[in-house]
Amino acid sequence: MSNTNHARHMMQLGSYKFSVSSAAFNKLKYDTQYRWKSLEAPTDDNSPLMQFIGVGEQTLDLEGTIFPQMVDNGLKQLDYMREEAAKGQPLTLGYVEQSGNTSPSVGRVLGKWIINSISETRTLFFNDGIPREIQFSMRLGRYQAILREPE
Repeated sequence: MSNTNHARHMMQLGSYKFSVSSAAFNKLKYDTQYRWKSLEAPTDDNSPLMQFIGVGEQTLDLEGTIFPQMVDNGLKQLDYMREEAAKGQPLTLGYVEQSGNTSPSVGRVLGKWIINSISETRTLFFNDGIPREIQFSMRLGRYQAILREPE
């Protein structure tokens, strides 16, 4: 018996749901920087002493294609994404990790993220100017709140 994914969406950012029936991404790239500081200290081979100072910037890039005539509100999907970005606040990001027999899906929350950019390319136009295909990309950055000292 095959493991079928019964989830209604692939990922959710804020209130926007990426899915086959709206906008499905076909590429997801996750990048994490790690910060190191070079210290002047004697070492055995006269190389700099490196000290780990923490996790750096984390980004997530999504790319996908929307076929407007095949999905609900196909021409408005990028507008919906931009509405989330225009909220100007960190958004919760979660995705479907696995699907089980007893529950429709099991999700994983990845924390708060901001939308850094959204781009779209419309191609293969009908006579009335409506595109048959909309390619999109979105760059997200992990949101980190400033820690405050106890008062």
